Amino acid sequence: MNFDHPLVPLALDLGSEDPGVRLQAVKRLIPRLPDPGFLETLREHRLIYLLYRTMTQFPRKEVGEVPLLEELRREYLAGVRLYNIQEKETRILAELLAGVGVEVILLKGGDIRHRLYDDPACRPMSDLDVLISPADLEKVRTVLKGEGYTLKPWDLEPQPGFISRFDNDIAFATPSQNLDIDFHWGLHEVGSYYRLPYATLRARATVRDQQGYAVLVLTPEHLLMHLCLHTFDELETAGILKILDLDLALRRLPLDWDLFLADAATFHLQGPLSRIFREMEKLRPQAVPAGVMERLAAYTPDWSEKLILRREAMSLLVASLAALWRYVPIRAWPAFLKGKLWPDADYIKANAWEFGNRAGYLRHLLRRARDET
Repeated sequence: MNFDHPLVPLALDLGSEDPGVRLQAVKRLIPRLPDPGFLETLREHRLIYLLYRTMTQFPRKEVGEVPLLEELRREYLAGVRLYNIQEKETRILAELLAGVGVEVILLKGGDIRHRLYDDPACRPMSDLDVLISPADLEKVRTVLKGEGYTLKPWDLEPQPGFISRFDNDIAFATPSQNLDIDFHWGLHEVGSYYRLPYATLRARATVRDQQGYAVLVLTPEHLLMHLCLHTFDELETAGILKILDLDLALRRLPLDWDLFLADAATFHLQGPLSRIFREMEKLRPQAVPAGVMERLAAYTPDWSEKLILRREAMSLLVASLAALWRYVPIRAWPAFLKGKLWPDADYIKANAWEFGNRAGYLRHLLRRARDET
């Protein structure tokens, strides 16, 4: 579990509002730069940009000699160039869809790099996540196809109408191929068991000025919920940067905890939220108000959710089956299972790079059910 990674406390200190804490983190990290594999670990967790930017905030005499300084500078400048490209692509997309009456709400990295980080280039992202209305899905597909965006092969329809009926996201690559765009029409995590619906998210979304143009973003409470749920979904593999996102969100967002708890109860999210907050409390005692922790801990999950929260083998399968029972009418199960278990030949062919053929696809499903938690 990456919450236990020895670099986590130092990464959180790099994001501290206290200059003294940031400087001490820099001085502890710099001597390790020549260690075999250490720079690669920083790359893996996308921390090089933040380390370099933090380092440059202090006089050289305070920081001392920096091994591999030129390599760090080159990587940071490459990160700034990528950031500028992604911001341009984001604005083009927002203006394109606004022109046809489609609202987009920025999610995750595209929002928090501006809302939580002093230098947005220090919060790299591999793709852009946005939220749209379910009613706009077909319009988005049509407009983007006409503008040269390409649908990712795993988001082709496994059966006609399957995605809009049973799924909650699709991904496109921009015409430049510089950025992937993940479109969501609801936030689903952990085999789609935990959900935040579009209508609730849109009702309280707020407008922010971002690089000179207005964007819609989640309310602070929903942003924190989404970060927690996404981290819980990837609990064993979540990068250190995502833990830093949580730390900054807890410290910098103007949170209404009563509103947070009310929505957590409405959408039955207390279990994963409590789990993530307990992990954050180990790193940052009192990061979450004691009363909030107590109310979340008072929640009693049913037997199936207890299996999901334990994160043991097959828990993803349990979550998927529980989501099927909770959210999909029984009369729709045949169509759902057909799409999941026996997708069209065109879908198999388009994804041959991953599983080769239909037998490979079925083995892929079994492997995910067995290995993923």
